[in-house]
Amino acid sequence: MYTNPHNIVLTLMNLLNLNEQQINRIVREYQGKRSLTVLEGLRQTLPVEAYPSFEIEPTSGANRWATTRAQRPRFSFACTLTVSNSREKFGVEYLTTLATSLTEIMCSPDNLQMRVLNETKWEPNSGLQDTYILDSLVEDVSYNASRDGTMRVAEFSWFAEIHEPFPDAK
Repeated sequence: MYTNPHNIVLTLMNLLNLNEQQINRIVREYQGKRSLTVLEGLRQTLPVEAYPSFEIEPTSGANRWATTRAQRPRFSFACTLTVSNSREKFGVEYLTTLATSLTEIMCSPDNLQMRVLNETKWEPNSGLQDTYILDSLVEDVSYNASRDGTMRVAEFSWFAEIHEPFPDAK
């Protein structure tokens, strides 16, 4: 297990950045000129202008052997979506619409096997190569993780599995 979860977070942040038009189209329906703030790690507090926010925090890693020369670590991440909406009657609609859009992007077959930024791996037949996510998925979403007036929070569980071969010398 030698892939750094920080680089997987950067990869997911990059994916969301590439899809910012789709995401921010929804945000602007509910909050005018705002856009989604994507952050690495969970914050204790955020300024009100940072909402809506999507925070991504590595939570765990588990490993297993794929072959005698490769491991398959699976990294888990907690993702927290927080929205603030002055029109309380649209709070649930806003949160679930934005959460559904993020889930759609994160679960799209086009995005399940992304190149992990800043990571390489050893391939027995071709040497040092880019590292790719072998599999990823949003496992569950809690739409009512927290609510307080116009503030609403949804929590996501997302995983990424990596294939890590080792050189024969190992």
